[in-house]
Amino acid sequence: MKSRVFWFGMLLAVRTAAGQELTLGRALELATQGPAVQAAERAAQESQAKIGEVAAPRLPQVELEAQARGLRKDPGFLVPRGAFGNPIPLALVTGEREIQTGRLTVSQLLWDWRRTGLAVAAAEAQAQAYESQREAVRLQVAKATVEAFARAWEAQGDWAACQQAKAAAVETLRVVQAMVAQGLLPKSDQLAAEFVVARREAELAAAEAALTGALAVLRELTGVEVKSVVLEAEKLEKTSAKVQGTVRRPELQALRFQKDALANAAQASRRESWPLLVAVGGVEHVRDRFYLHQTNSFAAVVLKAQLFDGGQAASRSKALRLQAETIGFQLEATSRAVEREISVAEAKEMAAKKALSAAVQAAAFAEEEVRLESLRHAQGLATTRDLLSAQEHLAQARAAIAKAQAAWLSALGEKAAAYGEDFLRVFGGEV
Repeated sequence: MKSRVFWFGMLLAVRTAAGQELTLGRALELATQGPAVQAAERAAQESQAKIGEVAAPRLPQVELEAQARGLRKDPGFLVPRGAFGNPIPLALVTGEREIQTGRLTVSQLLWDWRRTGLAVAAAEAQAQAYESQREAVRLQVAKATVEAFARAWEAQGDWAACQQAKAAAVETLRVVQAMVAQGLLPKSDQLAAEFVVARREAELAAAEAALTGALAVLRELTGVEVKSVVLEAEKLEKTSAKVQGTVRRPELQALRFQKDALANAAQASRRESWPLLVAVGGVEHVRDRFYLHQTNSFAAVVLKAQLFDGGQAASRSKALRLQAETIGFQLEATSRAVEREISVAEAKEMAAKKALSAAVQAAAFAEEEVRLESLRHAQGLATTRDLLSAQEHLAQARAAIAKAQAAWLSALGEKAAAYGEDFLRVFGGEV
């Protein structure tokens, strides 16, 4: 019960001083909408847009060409020998000449050995990889937010413990000063109490600086001014049960998609030198100063083949295939790292739970010790140093509670990140 009163007093003191508070759920909402996640989202959208660029050769290609030429001195034409009874060829030179040409051409790819299809499959897999990377960035930002929140909660708890320790030290000094004035205690007891008050003030200043720094990290992640944090620590156990045993890490999905994209790109590159079958049709109109205007249409089926490219396509295909194999090794290494992260996070969580239980018991013992030493000091059965020592034990125990709660929250964040959980689902409504 006394422990609950302490934490209520801590929150009340912080709220009164600042007037603002931030819950973990709200912090996660703000952080996961920040610039890092938005940049990753734009990269995913950009990759999605490239699918249409790669698939464009499947659709008809329409080209319009217009040309106007002016010849200052046209060479004219040659009259063959005998055309008009002339014994030799006659060159008829003309003057200036103007020619305008317009051409509309439509081409359609008929067959390319699935090169375009493989390129589209590679682009789609790459887009999915970017989408998974976006989720990975969101996961890392959420993990960093939970860690920053835990550090802020620890600093806030330490600050509150220092506040109460200073208040107790000031009260003890007042009592000791009165007893010294009555001749009941020596002057050295007053000096010892004054030393403790001065030390409490220095500890409080350091705690305030640490709290300011921790809240600044939260402000950087969330983009809002943060003056205090609120955590329902008694619900951490329920939050822990929300982390399931199924690994859904987006990093693993991103690597799988990248491997598929490279494999498809390698096959597409291998087919770059293979023949293409293209249907071409169009219409052409010519205006000539010396000839009749002409409009012609044409249609053809064209076979295009690159006979020799110096091994460029084969080399590119080999490089992409080797990159895919490299991604496969990275996938295996990342899978092992995920297993390690899960084991470490679960061990940290277990240790933090035990540390919190011990800290709560220690705080209860320390509160009883302070109560008894206060009574004994008033009766002259305990020295001032005994009372100050008991108060020191209580201050340390209260700070240890906040530290253990922060460690538990941090371990839960690492565990949720290791499994690839949705942080808003796990932490949003409980703490």
